[in-house]
Amino acid sequence: MNTFIKKLATAALVVGAIGLASTAQAQQPTPKELKQAFAPKSTHRAPFKKANEAELLSVNIQFKMATRQEQEKRKVGNVITWGFLEGVDDALLQEIADEYYKNLEVKLKANGISLTTEYKGSEQYQKLVERSSDLERELHKKNWGVSKIVTANNAPYIEFPIMAGAHSSLGNKLKKPVGMLFITVDFIEITQNISKGISSFTLGGNSDRTDKFETDMRPVIRIEGVTQGGIKMKGDGTYARFNGANHSYCNPGLQNFAITSAVPYANDVQVAEGMPESMKKFKSAVVGDLASIFSKGAVKSGRGNLEATYTIQANPEAYKKAVLNALDKYNDYLIAYIKANN
Repeated sequence: MNTFIKKLATAALVVGAIGLASTAQAQQPTPKELKQAFAPKSTHRAPFKKANEAELLSVNIQFKMATRQEQEKRKVGNVITWGFLEGVDDALLQEIADEYYKNLEVKLKANGISLTTEYKGSEQYQKLVERSSDLERELHKKNWGVSKIVTANNAPYIEFPIMAGAHSSLGNKLKKPVGMLFITVDFIEITQNISKGISSFTLGGNSDRTDKFETDMRPVIRIEGVTQGGIKMKGDGTYARFNGANHSYCNPGLQNFAITSAVPYANDVQVAEGMPESMKKFKSAVVGDLASIFSKGAVKSGRGNLEATYTIQANPEAYKKAVLNALDKYNDYLIAYIKANN
């Protein structure tokens, strides 16, 4: 008996109304929301317990410029969705990062913690700068897309792990929390679905089955949690690292949880006709994946497949407003976590 799959590929584009949203009054996260966002707990000896000062060695924002998402169902097929962000330049990203730092500084001070820069003259800080000097600021990975990392105030991009090192020695030396932030900002919310159909027999004795493949997207600014199945030491999702006196630490990492902004930022959303110019420079698996999609060469034999590509044209000022709005919500979560666990 011969069996064949009848492929039905449908793509639905869902775009939020542009220019109609209003900014809602921010609400403090509840204990339940904190647990969902930051579980499991990652604080030891409470470095912020008696602190009224803290040092931020590096505030790093990873802006996604292209986002990829894939869903696969065994023996049925897969859905691949790409979104590309246009209309945002490096100067605007730096402006957002600098303003975010100022906003965070104000919010921390309102909660009893002043930011200082005593770390700058320390041997430990210089070691951290040297050890992080080879970190890439432009990333491109086939499994999630393309991003740019911007540091607030044009400071060095520093990463340090959860375990002990120069950062923990510095916190112990200064007797106050010293830390870094890494925040991932996405610009799109993608929903995918694969439904396996029910087989039915035809008059010829063959089996006929219709499977359904769908992808929906919305232009939404999102502070993104972990994307690679677990918090890595660097460059994935959103996390903070703080070390203080007596080898204390506080390391909240945003889990599979997104903090979103209701502020609209897109001027236009279109189905991409071909590979965007901004993507052509990446000599990697990203370009290979896109080239196969735009040339219709990625369909796998014997299975249903849907590839969808969207280009979002951002309004620069609206994008800045939406990103800062989402980052402000993240600050509320971060400070609430610090208070609850210290």
